[in-house]
Amino acid sequence: MKVILAGYNVDAEILRELKERAQWEADNVTPETLSAAYARISRDSRDIEHLRAESRTATDKARRSNETIIFGLGHASVAEHAVFNLDIVGVSRLAAEAVQQFRLASYTEKSQRYITLDGDFVTPPGITAAGLASLFQETVAFQNECYRRLYAALREHLFQKHAALLTEKNGERTVDGWAKEDARYVVSLATKTQFGMTVNARELEHMLRRLRADQRAEIRALAEAIYREVAALSPSLIKYTTPTAYDCERPRELRHILAGKTPVDASPALLVRLVAHDPDPDATVCAALLFAYGKVPYETAYQRACAMGPEERRSLIRASLSHRACWDRVDRAFETITFTYELIVSATNYAQLKRHRMTTQLVQGYDTVLGVTVPPVIAETGQERLFREAIARTENCFVRIAAAVPDEQEYILTNAHRRRVLMTLNARELYHFAALREDEHAQWDIRETARCMHAAAKTVAPHTFMMLCGKSDFDARCNTVFEKPGDFR
Repeated sequence: MKVILAGYNVDAEILRELKERAQWEADNVTPETLSAAYARISRDSRDIEHLRAESRTATDKARRSNETIIFGLGHASVAEHAVFNLDIVGVSRLAAEAVQQFRLASYTEKSQRYITLDGDFVTPPGITAAGLASLFQETVAFQNECYRRLYAALREHLFQKHAALLTEKNGERTVDGWAKEDARYVVSLATKTQFGMTVNARELEHMLRRLRADQRAEIRALAEAIYREVAALSPSLIKYTTPTAYDCERPRELRHILAGKTPVDASPALLVRLVAHDPDPDATVCAALLFAYGKVPYETAYQRACAMGPEERRSLIRASLSHRACWDRVDRAFETITFTYELIVSATNYAQLKRHRMTTQLVQGYDTVLGVTVPPVIAETGQERLFREAIARTENCFVRIAAAVPDEQEYILTNAHRRRVLMTLNARELYHFAALREDEHAQWDIRETARCMHAAAKTVAPHTFMMLCGKSDFDARCNTVFEKPGDFR
């Protein structure tokens, strides 16, 4: 056996400094050499380190090999061996959402929960061209002034309410964070942010093609800026980034077909609804466990699971959940059942929801018809009138922009405004989601969403979700589920 570290992420500035010190002239400081070497593993009997050495000394050949294997033979997974780290700075929250919808990448974003906002925002070019820049900027300035006033009021109130907590380690920072996270609901989606992104070349090529097809100028400009950073470094991997008719025309045609056929529904709705699930989730999980740990065909396993009584099902599923610590993932058998929810969430809530990239999320635009989410502490401190004034001014501006530049209408909306999300996830992922989002340290808005999702799922699959809870409740739940002598803990 032999294991060799072939590469790892290094800050690009270090690479530039090393090249300058060594007066390095070769054009081989590129992830293309790794992907080319790995591409040849299946057809070359030499050890991998020899293939890598050859790629490093013949970059042109490595690039030709990449193009032949990836684009000629269609083995696109080879491009996944090349990984990029990108700093994305000074973009709007809307632009960040557009990028972060792509699931096969990692993102870490500036948090409005922990960092005091300083009023920086993006003015979209279409709004300027329509002669609405002054109205837009005045409205955002008012939102930001409301943020500062709300933050001051909430901070004073919360410091008094949680005076005992201030004496604990990091207590002052925690309470201050609560004030920031609720004051930010009045801030616009045009507010600037920054995030770090790690993405492989295959996903980045796909991302660039879709971002270049976006109707919003800021997002198209962001795509060009990303492309400029990576194109020269990896021309053989990131090659087809021009939007196709599938990227551009298909969405327009669908919207045209549906225009007028799907009227806006202004009726009150539940914020969380379970709209689809397996007919008998507990039976399906039991069948998957019988299959995975037995030696019978699935049809036989499913028949046996359906014949089980409630206690027998509970006993089998409980055994699969035994010996877990709170950080352990539940058995993969739980992936065999899925649940689909229709959620109505604020932009603040969605900023966290989108991070769960193992789910399938179909997302509508932000819609003023759905109302806004008002943090309870704002009413508690007598600040709701100010908050509502900011929302009213925001929505008046929104109407003006929507009439002139509909593609850029969402920029003026706030973190309190809502959208609909259709979210499908399997039971294993729901366990992970609940562990993070029902935890006592989770942000209150998404915590309420997680609790409602939990309650709905447990109604139809009580045995499957006997241990569903936030991390902070894990020990207490264990004491309930594994309460009998001899139970595995």
